[in-house]
Formats: sequence, C-alpha cells, structure tokens
Amino acid sequence: MKNVLVLLICLLSVQSHLYSAELAKDGATDWKIVLPNKPTLVEQTAARELSEHLKLVTGADFQTLSEHDIPADGQSFIFVGNTAKAPQKDYKFDEILIQMDGGNLVLAGHPQRGCLYAVYSFLQDVVGVRWWTPEDTFIPKRPTLVVADDLRVAYAPQMISREMYHRLAQPTVFSARMKGNGFLTPEYGGAVRIINFVHSFYKYLPPEKYFDAHPDWYSEIDGKRQHEHAQLCLTNEAMTQELTKNVLETLRKNPDAKIIDISQNDWHGFCTCEKCKAIDDAEESHAGTLVLMLNKVAEAVEQEFPDVLVESLAYQYTRQPPKTIRPRDNVLIRLCTIECSYIQPLDGAQNRKFAADIEGWSKLAKHLFIWDYTTNYNDYLGPHPNLRVLVPNVRYFVQHGAVGLFEEGEGDDFCELKNWLLMRVMWEPNLDGEMLIDEFLRGYYGEAVAPLIKQYWDVLIAQAERKQIYLGCFGMTSAKWIDLATLNQVTEIMNTAVETATKTYGSDSDELRRLRKSKMGIDHVWLSRYYPLRSEAREQKLPFLGPKDPLQAAEEFAQLCQRFQTKAAVISQEQNFELYLEGLKAGFIAQKNPPEFCKNIPEDSWVVFDALSFNNFNNAATIIDDAKAWNGRSVRMGTKVDWNTSYTPPVRGKYRLLASLRCEGTIQEGKLGSWGVYDVEGKKSLKSMALDAKDFTTADGSFDKSFRWIDLGVVDFIPGAYFWFAHGHRPELDAIFVDRVVLIGDEPAD
Repeated sequence: MKNVLVLLICLLSVQSHLYSAELAKDGATDWKIVLPNKPTLVEQTAARELSEHLKLVTGADFQTLSEHDIPADGQSFIFVGNTAKAPQKDYKFDEILIQMDGGNLVLAGHPQRGCLYAVYSFLQDVVGVRWWTPEDTFIPKRPTLVVADDLRVAYAPQMISREMYHRLAQPTVFSARMKGNGFLTPEYGGAVRIINFVHSFYKYLPPEKYFDAHPDWYSEIDGKRQHEHAQLCLTNEAMTQELTKNVLETLRKNPDAKIIDISQNDWHGFCTCEKCKAIDDAEESHAGTLVLMLNKVAEAVEQEFPDVLVESLAYQYTRQPPKTIRPRDNVLIRLCTIECSYIQPLDGAQNRKFAADIEGWSKLAKHLFIWDYTTNYNDYLGPHPNLRVLVPNVRYFVQHGAVGLFEEGEGDDFCELKNWLLMRVMWEPNLDGEMLIDEFLRGYYGEAVAPLIKQYWDVLIAQAERKQIYLGCFGMTSAKWIDLATLNQVTEIMNTAVETATKTYGSDSDELRRLRKSKMGIDHVWLSRYYPLRSEAREQKLPFLGPKDPLQAAEEFAQLCQRFQTKAAVISQEQNFELYLEGLKAGFIAQKNPPEFCKNIPEDSWVVFDALSFNNFNNAATIIDDAKAWNGRSVRMGTKVDWNTSYTPPVRGKYRLLASLRCEGTIQEGKLGSWGVYDVEGKKSLKSMALDAKDFTTADGSFDKSFRWIDLGVVDFIPGAYFWFAHGHRPELDAIFVDRVVLIGDEPAD
C-alpha cells in the first residue's frame, strides 16, 4: 500500500510538471507579452501593468511585442487584448477571459476594458498580488512562476456599475485594479458615466430661468407654488415637454452618453396639487407621478437615443414602488438605502420596509441600481459596526436583480478593510465574506495581529447587537452603544495589538503604521467623551483606560490626522476640520482652567466645552480674536440664520447647564435671542430660555464687555441631544458671543 501511494505521488508530480507552464524560472523568462498590431489605449495599459507586476514578482523582464513581430505558431507568449489568439465572440460588459492555449496565455475580454480586468484577475487570483489600498500592495516573490496548463477563466460580473465612493478607493489605478468602473480615466477604460448625476430636476429646469413665467411647473405646497426646497410638478404636461426638450439637447451634446439622470432634488417638497396627489394616492407612493413623468421623457429619448437609459432615484419619499405604473424598459431606477439600519442585513427585522421596497422594484424595473451607505455621517472617525453586513447586503442586492451599486462610505473607521471588501464582492458577490475579512487582516496587519483585530470587531459588534441599536447613517454616535466596560475591553485589545506589532514587525513597520491609523477610532471615542467616561468610571467603580494626559493625546491625535490625511469628523466638515481639532484640544485646555464656581467641585463631576469646537451652520458663525474670552478667542453669532452654532455633548443623565456669553449692539431691552437643548431622536425641546437684554447690560444701559454666565438649569441629557444658541434677528443687536459651556453633574446616570 505504501509503494502504491509513493507511485501515485510520483505520477501526480509528473502530471503537474507535464501540464504546467513556467512563465519564469529562477528570475529569468523566455515569455513575451504580445499586443495587437494597433493596440487600444486600454490594451497598452494592460500590457504595461502586466509587465511591471511580473517584473516585481519574478525579477524577470517580460518584453512587449506587436503581433506582427512573432511567428503565427509560436509559444511562450502572453496575448493581451484583441489579438488573433483571443476568441472572437460577443463579450458581455466587462467580461474577462483567461486561458492557456497551446503553450500560450491569453488575457482578453470585452473591448472596453475586459483585457485590463483579465490582467488584474490573473495577477490577483493566479499570481497572488494584493492591492490593499492605493499605497499598500503585496507583491509575492516568485522567481519561478508556474501556471497550470489547463487554466481557463471566463467571467462576466453581474454588476455592470461598481463604484466605491471613498477618497481611498477612487484613485483611478486602484479602482481599476480592484475592478471598479466608476472613477476611471480613458487609459483604464473610462468610467460608467451618468449625465447630470442625481438630484437633477433643477439642472434641466432652473427656477431662476423658468419660475417667474411658469410657477405651475413647480411644486404646490400648502396651496402655493414654490421652488425653494421644492420639486417639479410632475403631472404638468408643459413642464414635461420642456424637460424632455432639455434632456434631448443635453444628450446631443454628449453623444457617447449611455445613462442620463432625471431625479428629485435632495430634499422633500414634492408637489401636492390636485392632479399629482390623486395619482400618488392611487399608487400609494410618490413614485407614481415620478415614474409616469419618466416614462414620457424616456419614450422620447428612446426614439432618438435607443441605447440610452434614463435614470432616476427611488429615494426617501419616492422609495416605495408604485402599485401599478411600471417603468419603461429604458428607465433605470436607483434605489437608495439611506433610512436603513446597518447592524442587521437588509433582510433583517429592522429593514422590513426596505426589503418590501426592493422586492417591489425588482418586479417592476428592468434595470435596477442601488445607492448604499456604509458610513456614519455623524461620526466619521468612531467605530461603525457594520462590517459583517457589507457582504450579505451586496449579495442581497444582486439576488434582487440589481446590476449597479454605488457604495457611499466617506468615513475613516477601518475604511481600508471595508473598501477592499466591498470592491472584491461587487465584482464577485459569491465570495465568502468571513474568508475575505480574514485574508485582509492577515495580509494588511500581519499574522500576529490579525486575531486581535478580529477579536476587537467581535466585541464591538456583539455590544452593538446587545444594545439593539438602529445603526443608521445619521444620528448615531458611540455614546449610544459603547459603554465604558466595552471601551475598556477593546482598548486593551488594541493596546495589545500595538505591542504585538511593535515587537513582531518593528516600530517603523507598515503593519504598525496601518494599525495605528485603525486604532484612531477608539482614540477618538476617548477624546470626544473623556470627562463623561471618567465620571462613569467613578460612579460604576470601573477602570478608566483613557489617556492619562488627554491634552497630549489630543495633540498626538491631531498629528496622526495630518499624517494620514484625515478629512473630517462629521459630514461637510472638510473646510473646518482643523478648527475641530483645535477645539478638541481647547476643551482639555479649558478643563485645566475652570471657572471659579467649578474649583471647589470634584473635577470628574463637571465638564467644560470650548465654543471653538461647536458646529457652525452655513458658516454663519465666525471664530474671532476676543480679549474678553478665557483663551482670547470666541464664537461670534451674527444675524444670518435663526441658529448659528450648536454642540452635541457626549453625556447622558442630568446636568446643570451654564453658558459664558456676551452681546454687542445698541439694543436696550427685550429678547436678544435664545438657547436651549434639543432631543434629536425624540424631535422635541428638552429645555430652552430667552436671552434678555437686562441680563447683559450695565447700570448705564450699555452692554457689558465681559462674558457673563447664564444658567439654563438642569437638563436630563439623552445621547444625541445638543445645546444650541440663536440670534433674535433684531437689527440693534450686532452679535451674540459664545465663550464656553459648562455641564455640572446633577445626578449620576442610570
């Protein structure tokens, strides 16, 4: 029996040798890359990428030739693109072909970019190259590179549009290597371009051009036609005719276009005129009037541009499909998941309404795209425990007929892992998500650290599920679900990971650099909730593993943000992120310089927030040099909007709330403005008060130049509640100035 086994092994070894091709041996090669005689720009890119990567892997130089420079019956050639060796067939969109053929390797596919994706698939799946991020690539060292002689892969992705919207996923070269097609330049095949991409009603019918003459083309709201934060009147025939004319003119100016968008503006304000309301009521969805209008435009588009699809959004108030009206075959519906919870898969109990909507649209629409959300707009930096639903959700989209996917994920929390994971499964949805996660963790952070990162995520996800949170892309911060015990636990895990990476790979290693960036999520939780967490530790008699010197930690965090080019902590903060980091540090400086009434109170029972860290709506508030402010700077609120600045303190429970304020102007009496606390989740005011002139004037009736403490009283904070300040819009009041806000613990939280 033993001899038979040995013989079998020997036979298999001989067969392996007989039926394999050595593309390189000991760092040398006789193989050459062959291009068509008149290669396209993409074919040239594909050949260059193949040659450069094979050189890095094997050390060998793979020369590139034209097809007319080689013998017709030659061997040891790698044919790239539409050569004579490539099967002549009608390739599906983005389809690839990889095959050994008579001693040669053929890398071909759809003429637009199929051969490029074939090259990348070969390098990834056969050679073992991994593009983790635009800057981090794994190149295996294989001086001898053997390819099985029976190698054959023919594959067309089910998703024809695959876009990962994140700054670290959008660079053309990385996007192409991961086989995305939303952000590609011509040498990489060009992007799947959509004319007037989303929220486009006013791009065709701008109110400044049309409203005065045709107010009936715009929404009727509360019995009045209006265009501000409104939409179009979708049953108005004259409007539809003008819209159609402008759409056709746009397509004539873009002869290569394949998709044009006609979709609602990014707010509500739908038309409630009698005709629109009747149709929407009958269809039990505002998508009724939308699809009715789209079909009319799409019919005209089809007559002149039969290959063009008319795209629109099923978004917010149009998300639910209509009962009876079906989109025409040249209408593309892009369904948006913005209201969903991402702690559960989209077929979970929290997302039943969305499940009903996608099932409905999949039956109605011939072409279905998805706009999905993988970030937390209210906390780009903190942990966002959606990791385990990403792959199931992509698979769910495909199972319901979606052929395009736009993943919006601007946050920073483990974005490298999430980007890579999503781009892999957008191309190949049936891949095992857990295996992909394990592969990335081992390859990116190192074998020694990977189990710790997996443990970190297990703890966070289990805690989020235990809290039964509704993990939307808005409104959720760590205060809602990460308690001190959990934060301590994941901090211990991450600290161990850092120690392990330093010891195993070195203090200057890529593994430690990558880990240090990923650890910034919990670093930010400690910094943004430092004093409330310290109070929680005292109240519950738990360890406190936050930084011993928070100011130093905040300074180091700001340095890491600069090193890793972090852009924002919340949505639309890119222009003010430096101010946010300055405010983060200012809070810890302020805590070391308390107002007099806090000096005799235990330090961990009060917390101060410097106004430099407050939100600034519509840039209506400005940070100014202010000699009267505690640190020489304050926030000035003018009269631009009703409320200029606010802040969501990471606290829960009862706190007495005081604000340091002053005013400038000539007003002598009456209301200057107001301030208070608002509960976002409950959509109600928790407490508010008017700011009266008598609280800020001196004996001679003029305003006191110094800041005064105004006491709002005790407020029972719930996570997400914020305090706000509003100017009273009286012209005699030049501005209200905010210096800082103090919260003094009234009772410990439950």
